[in-house]
Amino acid sequence: MSLVKTIELKELNHFFKDNSYLSIVKRDKPKKANFFFKELITKPLSVQILGKKNSTFEDIKDALNNIISKRLINSPIYSLWIADMAKISKIYCDIINTNDICFSLVTSRSCKRFHIDNVPVRLLVTYYGTGTEWVPSNACDYSAYYDGKNNNEIIKDASAIKFMNTWDIGIFKGNKFTGSAKGILHRTPDNAINCPSLLMRLDDPSFLSDSNSLK
Repeated sequence: MSLVKTIELKELNHFFKDNSYLSIVKRDKPKKANFFFKELITKPLSVQILGKKNSTFEDIKDALNNIISKRLINSPIYSLWIADMAKISKIYCDIINTNDICFSLVTSRSCKRFHIDNVPVRLLVTYYGTGTEWVPSNACDYSAYYDGKNNNEIIKDASAIKFMNTWDIGIFKGNKFTGSAKGILHRTPDNAINCPSLLMRLDDPSFLSDSNSLK
C-alpha cells in the first residue's frame, strides 16, 4: 500500500476507494502566470464561498470580480485560472458526492504546526508561493503529534520533508475520513507564513458550520 501517490488528474475520482492518505497531481504552471499572481497578491485576499457544482465558474468569478482590478481581470491568465479552479471544484464535488462545495482562496496562511486536518477530505492548490509542506508517515512520530508536541518532536527525519509544487493538486484524507487512513502530517512552510502566497482550499460544505475544523 502506498500512503502517498502521484496520480493523473483523471484518477482523482478514485481517491475515496484507494488506501492512500495523500494523492498529488503534478502540473506545469502556465507561462507568464507568475507575473499575474505576483501583481494579484500585492493586496491581501481572503474569499470563502459556498459554491454549487453546476455553477462553480460563475460562483468563483462573481466572488472575485468585485475585488480584483480590471487590469488583472482582462489578463488571459485570469480566465484560465478561474476555469482551472472551477474544473477542480467540480472534480472535488464528484469525489465527495455532493453538489455543494466550500471554496476558499487566501493570500495569508498560518498553519505552523504539522497537523492532520479535522475534515473528511481536503484539497489544496498553491497557485503562487511555496506549496504545502508534508512529511512521509515513516519520518514522523504520530504519538508526539497527538500528544500536542512541537514540530521538533513530531519530525523524526527532517531530510524526508517534502513540498508540493505550485499548481500541483494535493488531496488529503483528514481526521474525519470514515476509512482507515489516519492522514499525512502537513503544514504551511515558514516562507509562506512570512510572505504572501495564494492558496485554494476545497472542503465539504459542512466545513462552514464547523469552526473546530479551521486550521
